[in-house]
Amino acid sequence: MSDNRATAILSAVKPLVSKPMWEAGWAGDIAWFQFGERVTRRSRGGGNREVGEYAVHVSSCWTWRTESGFVRADEDSTDLSQLGLLMTRVQSSNVDESGGLTLRFDNGDALQVEPNDSRNETDEIEYWRLFQPGLEAPHVVSSNLGIAWHEA
Repeated sequence: MSDNRATAILSAVKPLVSKPMWEAGWAGDIAWFQFGERVTRRSRGGGNREVGEYAVHVSSCWTWRTESGFVRADEDSTDLSQLGLLMTRVQSSNVDESGGLTLRFDNGDALQVEPNDSRNETDEIEYWRLFQPGLEAPHVVSSNLGIAWHEA
């Protein structure tokens, strides 16, 4: 992976540093994590909903581990609600040579997102996306084609 891609990923996730992760769940086969302050936004159905300032949607392999290595949750878990009860804050982020993202939390836990082995694919295969729910702002998308801003 190029240094430019690693720098772009770290820059994209920088707004998450010091933000709490307060809720997690599933939308089909996509794991979602809510970060930051709780804000009220319009839902697609016309009502209101409470969301985080930021959300990360993960479409590839991922693992949430304690500092000792115990797996709290991963892509095979059915209930992610216990992760939100931790109210842990993002302390730092790292990117490995394959483009894998790790968010480290102030309680010693880490969320590791691993890219699927799809380098030979010509169609875009999304690994994860960072965005501000309910706002018409661009999304940061990490995929087999690199990292890019996508229109909302």
